[in-house]
Amino acid sequence: MGTSATKPIGLIIPTRWEAAEVFRRFAFRKISAALYKADIHGRPVWLCLSGVGREAARLAAARLVAEGAGELVSMGFCGALVSELHVGDLVTDRLAAVAMPVRNAEERQALTERANAIAVDMETQAIIEEGTRRGVPIHILRVVSDECQDDLTPLFGSDNRFSAWKMALRLLHPALWPLAFRLRRHSLMARVRLAEELERFSQA
Repeated sequence: MGTSATKPIGLIIPTRWEAAEVFRRFAFRKISAALYKADIHGRPVWLCLSGVGREAARLAAARLVAEGAGELVSMGFCGALVSELHVGDLVTDRLAAVAMPVRNAEERQALTERANAIAVDMETQAIIEEGTRRGVPIHILRVVSDECQDDLTPLFGSDNRFSAWKMALRLLHPALWPLAFRLRRHSLMARVRLAEELERFSQA
């Protein structure tokens, strides 16, 4: 058994919403700000709620390795770039990295053609880079929460600047509620699958 297999697993999940089912199923306890610990099948597992985006993910990866994690796992949601992927499907490679959410089918197709990717997120590439720099293995457990035909422009807006408060304001409009309810339903499915995949990964 290699050295990394005797060290804690470090999970990086952007938001508490994505991590909710993981917290429900496993006995994580808070160690410090945004950092949690549990024993899963006899293996210590640390979970860091990184926040959204590349820099937040990089800092979380560095923090976990500094704490002693022997391997890193990028966990959370991703968006499908190809029609073969559906809500709840697991993605472990060929993820494109973006700084802004990909909103519609045209943007998704352009990205998959440019990056030869099947899914997209905002954190995994930074985790790969930081983990590689620090010499630890990296794994990817990302689950699809929106499909390639989904148009998220009404939610995120049509400019190239992400704003959580503007998104919250848009959600006040009843016309957006069907999309919001559908995305919520999809994300509930995705976070259950995340917890299932963590169970499988920790037993492997």
